Amino acid sequence: MIFIELKSMAGVNYVRATDVIAVQYTDPTRCSVMLQGGVGIQCAESARSVVEKIEAAVKEATAGNALNGPR
Repeated sequence: MIFIELKSMAGVNYVRATDVIAVQYTDPTRCSVMLQGGVGIQCAESARSVVEKIEAAVKEATAGNALNGPR
């Protein structure tokens, strides 16, 4: 399980990267992150920054699975 840190309007959230289903651009320094189950988080960081965090986490998880092989 890989968590990413998202800066929200009210503090910091730690979210499983695999639960993110959409990132909505709202303005250059803010975005909304939609999670499975219909939960939304208003973030105090750019959509590009959030997408880069998600992609890096997924890449890390995939590389780890490739090294460990099937279980």
